[in-house]
Amino acid sequence: MQKVTVSITDEHECELRARQRLDDLDSRSAAIRTAIEEYAHWKAEYSDLEAEYADLKARYSDREERISDLEEQLSKRSQIEEKIEELPDRMRASRMTYSERRQRAIDRASLGERLKWKVTGVPEARIDEIGDE
Repeated sequence: MQKVTVSITDEHECELRARQRLDDLDSRSAAIRTAIEEYAHWKAEYSDLEAEYADLKARYSDREERISDLEEQLSKRSQIEEKIEELPDRMRASRMTYSERRQRAIDRASLGERLKWKVTGVPEARIDEIGDE
């Protein structure tokens, strides 16, 4: 064991003697060795806790981002659900009867097509085109 000389304040000396008595140590040197060992232990534990804190902080940040993403997805989903709920009403309002589609096809046709359709009838494909609009 090496011998080291240390200068300490009166306050530190009182703490050292109290430590020696409380821990039932042989000398002040033993009290200092114990204090250094405890310091090394607490320093290592502090380092471990710091690493754990950094990990927890990163996980918390990741979860906050995930929550934001999920809230955004939920908002988009709600908007889509609203559109889906409105769709049947819009479809009912925009549905034209067969005769309405037929008349619209006739109204849009050229004069030649109209005359031809008077004899042959309006082609089904043209009527369906009107329904797909």
